[in-house]
Amino acid sequence: MEFKIGNRRLKLYPDGVIKSRAFRNGVETKTEKWDTIKFTESSIGYLVCCITVDGVVKVFRKHRMLHLARNPGWDIFDSSSGNCIDHINRSKTDNCADNLRVVTHQQNNFNRSNVKGYSWDKKSKKWKAQITINGVNKYLGLFEKEEDAMEAYLAAKEIYHRFDNELTTDELEEVTEYNESF
Repeated sequence: MEFKIGNRRLKLYPDGVIKSRAFRNGVETKTEKWDTIKFTESSIGYLVCCITVDGVVKVFRKHRMLHLARNPGWDIFDSSSGNCIDHINRSKTDNCADNLRVVTHQQNNFNRSNVKGYSWDKKSKKWKAQITINGVNKYLGLFEKEEDAMEAYLAAKEIYHRFDNELTTDELEEVTEYNESF
């Protein structure tokens, strides 16, 4: 499937390989030669490449390029907080179509696996649980046992860290009402 980024024509092949129409001196070559784009793993785990687009060298993440190829109306240059591409299974190199979705920055953070939502509170000498929604921490309570703090966080995560399309109407109203209280 062929797609464009700026002045560059690209092709996505069924095996996930992306090729770019050959460019020399800022102009597409007259031959129908296509060069394979080479991706390397970035320091934070994403597959990235550099391509000259409209005369400027730009870095692109492979998952964003693949999403654009499969969704031509999507804006790859929109870096707003409402235009993130999330890897559902949290694997930054698994770029199959079923694993990618457009989410907000906050929803992308909901899908992080390295957050436990509770910590030891020295002052009270108890486990404190909290969850972050819209950049604000919601206090969930103090607990004698670490397991209880973890359970409180996981229960809150089930309510507040779900995507709108996963919520029932009543749950969506509850979350919307809570979010508006900030």
